[in-house]
Amino acid sequence: MKSKRNVSLAVTIIAICLITAAAHAQRSTGPLVLRFRVPFPFTVKDTTLPAGEYEVRQPTQFILALRNVENQASALEQVEPADSEADGRARTVFHRYGEAYFLAAISDGSWQSTYDFGRSNKEKELARNSPTRQPEVVSVLSNGAVVTADIGRK
Repeated sequence: MKSKRNVSLAVTIIAICLITAAAHAQRSTGPLVLRFRVPFPFTVKDTTLPAGEYEVRQPTQFILALRNVENQASALEQVEPADSEADGRARTVFHRYGEAYFLAAISDGSWQSTYDFGRSNKEKELARNSPTRQPEVVSVLSNGAVVTADIGRK
């Protein structure tokens, strides 16, 4: 009898530990919630959004909802885990062709919440017609700074 009680107690303790660990993991890697200001109009997939302050939420895995805080313009887009590594900085990354900006990636700074957006047909067409076929990469950091990189350009 004592042996059954010890086994039952051990199973209960293990179950409590597993439940606690799962709850902690869920809390520490919760869905993405991010705010950022974009100083230019941009396109995400096939939706063009105006410059302004945006809130990004993750209603389900690999779906991001972007909403303009000022005028409520929004887009709901499918994303995939990013090919690039997270660098610890919250940022949005855009591909720029002339005056056209396309949302390419978004990150809260962690690798678990760094996502790539698919290219729209319009962006693919601009890339085909671009002399370098490479976009200019523009990042907007959480503090509002706009950083331009020539990564991938020749």
